[in-house]
Amino acid sequence: MERAGNIVVLRLSRPEARNAVDPEMSRVLRQATESALENASAICLRADGTAFCAGGDLVALQDDHVALAVMDEMRGTLDLLRSSPVPVIAYVEGLALGGGAEIAASAHLLCCTPGASFQFVQANLHLSPGWGGGGALVQRVGRGRALDLLLSARRVGAAEAEAIGLVDRILTPPMFEKLLETSALQDKALGRAEVSALRVDPQGRAQAAQEFAALWRSAAHHEAMRRFLER
Repeated sequence: MERAGNIVVLRLSRPEARNAVDPEMSRVLRQATESALENASAICLRADGTAFCAGGDLVALQDDHVALAVMDEMRGTLDLLRSSPVPVIAYVEGLALGGGAEIAASAHLLCCTPGASFQFVQANLHLSPGWGGGGALVQRVGRGRALDLLLSARRVGAAEAEAIGLVDRILTPPMFEKLLETSALQDKALGRAEVSALRVDPQGRAQAAQEFAALWRSAAHHEAMRRFLER
């Protein structure tokens, strides 16, 4: 876990295993996510090495009890990310495979490099998405495309991923670093309000109205309004 201003960066770092998730990595990611939710203006998911994440570490997860415990923990972690009150941004460099693609799809904003690729390979192992990423995939690409990606287990490059809605933006690393500097990600109140504004349930809409009112009264808004009117 590291920081980029007020953003907490959760960096997957088992490059020797293509960042495949073993029990220890699952535990650390859960703890880091819970900690980030307490004080971050936004959460950024990144990875070291040539792959974003190769999913579950099949060597470390051969024992059924261990594998299912990691499944429960990762499902809970991705639930936390999907329901985060602050923006969650994933940046995929390289391959997001299996559970790694589930992690990426669970972000609110999914960005990748031009050379990135995604593959929901679970069916090749006679499995379905185990970390709760299937629902996130449906929200991104629709039910039919999601089922096609799961049944075919085919690899999707960055351009196609953007075309079908799996990826939101294709960015080079310098472009992504620039994105992280934007005020809506660095300002905790503003980021929370932007996420709340996307909710359609009555409770969410009420919360969004309250957060809008707080922003309207803020000194930052008054200063931005002054600059706008003076242009």
